Amino acid sequence: MLKNNILKNFYSTHSEQYILASLILYNNSWNDIYYFLSIDNFFFKNHQIIFSIILEFLNLNIDFDIYSIYNRIKIYSNFNFLNYLNYILQKTPNPYNIVYYAHIIHNMYLLRKILLFSNNIVNNILKSEKLNISEMLFNIELNIFDIIKDHLKEKSDSYLLSNIFNKYFLDKNFLKNFCISTGFKDLDNIIKKISGGDLLIVAGRPSMGKTSFSLNIAKNVSDKYSLPVIIFSMEMSSNQILLKFLSCILNEDQDFINKTLNSEILNNFNKNYLKLIYSLKIFIDETVNLNIIQIYTKCKFLIKEHGSLGLIIVDYLQLMNSTNPSQNRVLEISEISRSLKCLAKELNVPIIAISQLNRNLESRTNKRPLISDLRESGSIEQDADIVLFIYRDEIYDSKNLLNKNIVEIIVSKHRNGPLGTTNLYFFDDKSKFSDF
Repeated sequence: MLKNNILKNFYSTHSEQYILASLILYNNSWNDIYYFLSIDNFFFKNHQIIFSIILEFLNLNIDFDIYSIYNRIKIYSNFNFLNYLNYILQKTPNPYNIVYYAHIIHNMYLLRKILLFSNNIVNNILKSEKLNISEMLFNIELNIFDIIKDHLKEKSDSYLLSNIFNKYFLDKNFLKNFCISTGFKDLDNIIKKISGGDLLIVAGRPSMGKTSFSLNIAKNVSDKYSLPVIIFSMEMSSNQILLKFLSCILNEDQDFINKTLNSEILNNFNKNYLKLIYSLKIFIDETVNLNIIQIYTKCKFLIKEHGSLGLIIVDYLQLMNSTNPSQNRVLEISEISRSLKCLAKELNVPIIAISQLNRNLESRTNKRPLISDLRESGSIEQDADIVLFIYRDEIYDSKNLLNKNIVEIIVSKHRNGPLGTTNLYFFDDKSKFSDF
């Protein structure tokens, strides 16, 4: 067990008293620290009680002083709060230092969480006769993610308009990495490329080419921008994804590659093809039933290793696990889609999430998808910045040769621009899309 005296180095009595006194004397100073300081950040129970009463007044937008706090708090008769409040107010704090002391309190709180969490890991290992390593690692990831979320509260989400203007127009590196092209000219003309932080949903019925379309974008991003791309493939194996990439790059039928390609034949291919294959920074993760915490951890590791990340692809959204399992799958999918959007914003990386459609459209005469066709949609359409539907008329009317190899990309939602439809050529046997 963790000894109590170890924690004595991980709290600051002075800082906690300073914050409480500042808030009592200068109510408006709360505006400087509201975005990260919370009740559990305080170490002492008495300080938590005082701070909770202060929050009540702040939330009701009522001015308060030492006496209004005491009148609300005097039900706690086991402690002389009035004398204590008078004592801390004698410190006459300077409100301009409130952020500094609030950071001390918050950082001490995070260190206590890390210390207690680490101690629990050690105790569980020592006490358990039979360890479930996978379960233990998942719990570690969960706790680390929780601590990271608390730490990220410190970052202000508010930026002065002039600072945003300067960054947008004057920072060349910012402009250079601000958008990525899909690789398809007409589609880019509609959606104006994809920005960091965007959640893009690619949806369609089976056999429409959703995965191949996303892989074509991945190849373009890695090749054109020399940026790493990670593909979370929960349905296909890494070998199947490899075959799709080889087929697209080498412009050969997948069956031919799968049955006849060996190292000797491969050496006879155009060296430029081989150079491209070896230059692509594309990572394939075939772990099944991933949750958002695992995806976050893997992406952060790649960013740490390679300095950046150009694109994240999730294939597909409905195969992900929720971190809060429930009997209502729609609510779980809603939580997953919100988490993917938050992850895209946090990492400033676009995410393409492939999604299934329900069978309702099969009963319609016009089988082109609508937003309402998103399977277990929940809040997918609300969280997404862009929703693209892939539709192949030849699947339903194979006798009409005019439809052969033609795919409609239907932009059904575009948060920052127009809607529309564009056509692409799709060679299914080669997993290859090209401009119409």
